[in-house]
Amino acid sequence: MGERTAWVSEEYRGMYIHVMTFWIVGIPGVRPPPGQKWGYVVEIRYTAEPDDDAIYGPASDHSDYFTEAAAEQAALHYGERAIDVLLALG
Repeated sequence: MGERTAWVSEEYRGMYIHVMTFWIVGIPGVRPPPGQKWGYVVEIRYTAEPDDDAIYGPASDHSDYFTEAAAEQAALHYGERAIDVLLALG
């Protein structure tokens, strides 16, 4: 990952969305798509404690995120949608 990362946790409908955003410009040996600057990983848990067991990642979303805030907003949005689906199935 790049030099800059950020971690955010947000409660939604009794579950927690953990988001890690990371700066993807300048990774040695990797050339990102034109324009893309930030990526993210989303984790959905029943606990507020973050861990490395992410279940949704940036590979499924090929959009460009020019700012950390935009990547974070997208990750939280997809995390909320995933919780909606999980709760609807339960």
